[in-house]
Amino acid sequence: MRVAILGSGSLGSLYAALLSRIKSIELLVHGRGSHGAHMAAEGLRLVGESEGFVSNGDVFFSLDEVGLPPVARGTMDYVILTGKADQTPFLASLARQLLTADGYALCLSNGLGHAEKCQDSLGPHRVFAATSTHGAWRPSAGTVHWAGRGETVIGALPGGPGQSEAQPLLDVFEQAGLSPRWSSDGVASVWRKVLLNIAINPIAALAGVENGELLRPDLFSSAFSTMLEGASVARQERVVLPSDAELEEQLRQVLLATSSNMCSMLQDLRNGRKTEISVLNQAIVERGERAGLATPLNQMLVAMITALHAQ
Repeated sequence: MRVAILGSGSLGSLYAALLSRIKSIELLVHGRGSHGAHMAAEGLRLVGESEGFVSNGDVFFSLDEVGLPPVARGTMDYVILTGKADQTPFLASLARQLLTADGYALCLSNGLGHAEKCQDSLGPHRVFAATSTHGAWRPSAGTVHWAGRGETVIGALPGGPGQSEAQPLLDVFEQAGLSPRWSSDGVASVWRKVLLNIAINPIAALAGVENGELLRPDLFSSAFSTMLEGASVARQERVVLPSDAELEEQLRQVLLATSSNMCSMLQDLRNGRKTEISVLNQAIVERGERAGLATPLNQMLVAMITALHAQ
């Protein structure tokens, strides 16, 4: 099986490190910047929940600054998009060049709308919904820290492929320790991850703390209330979600599992990068306005993160 990972930031690097252990996979990892250059020159180191090293002899590391390797075009059975949400259209265009005629793509980016963008580029029949609750961050170029074990959900989208088409990838994810699970309702799976992101990312970023600190009663109350605003919007859009009590427990369990993780929004703010607030809390605000639902907590978090961008 041939698999490509596009957008190898923290999460993409984690998946690359774990999938590289599966000998039946030929793996292409496409990165950029100093992290991508370090991987291409010296390999990738995994620390945290598990440790290991991926040499550039075991995996084909390619660089966006150079372009896709011509020999890889049209050869990939699966392409995993793990970049920022605003990179999705570009990464989907790369996926279109890499996939075989009957290959499939899944997008692990945060937020709402990325799966639809992949479908627009690749066709609904080639795209799975996908989410991940594994915690990862990069302490330095060429190193990824696995900060918390979670699960990987691969799900069906309207008009998209089903479980039989996903099964080979589910099998190798299981072997790699990525705890995969199939969902017949990929839209609901994406929403459940979005609800976690809107609750955790902006509050942890503003407080400057690791995920586990949000278990403090005051911060947890704010996070859960933000999540409930999003859940109201999702239910208005007829998305099938668990009860509020189940959502609360899921939030608590994810915070426990990723207690030492530095969320992506906090990393982005500290490194002067654009955050994904527009496809997370801002998307909740906009969808709430269309549905006639007030989302004041999400609106406040958007304003505060946006103000930090402007500094």
